[in-house]
Amino acid sequence: MGSARAEHVDIDFIRDIRPILFTHCLKCHGFDAKARKADLRLDTQEGSKSRLSSGRVAVVAGDPGQSELIIRVTSDDETIRMPPADVAEPLDEQQ
Repeated sequence: MGSARAEHVDIDFIRDIRPILFTHCLKCHGFDAKARKADLRLDTQEGSKSRLSSGRVAVVAGDPGQSELIIRVTSDDETIRMPPADVAEPLDEQQ
């Protein structure tokens, strides 16, 4: 009998996550308050974990199913998927 094992992947924020945020998210959710959308700031840990006007939280550590960011970047629904098509390419499967 074989056993299914999840592959362990070492993820480093600076190497793996930060470039994705920079390319796909920070234009609208970065340090520039004038350009910021949905009052969501993803360039700080505090901002990424703050409660949104919807009542949801962008990043819920350890619970991707409750993280609005994960829900949005993996959605097939173009009305909620992030980033919007007119702003940046959607994330690829690896990202």
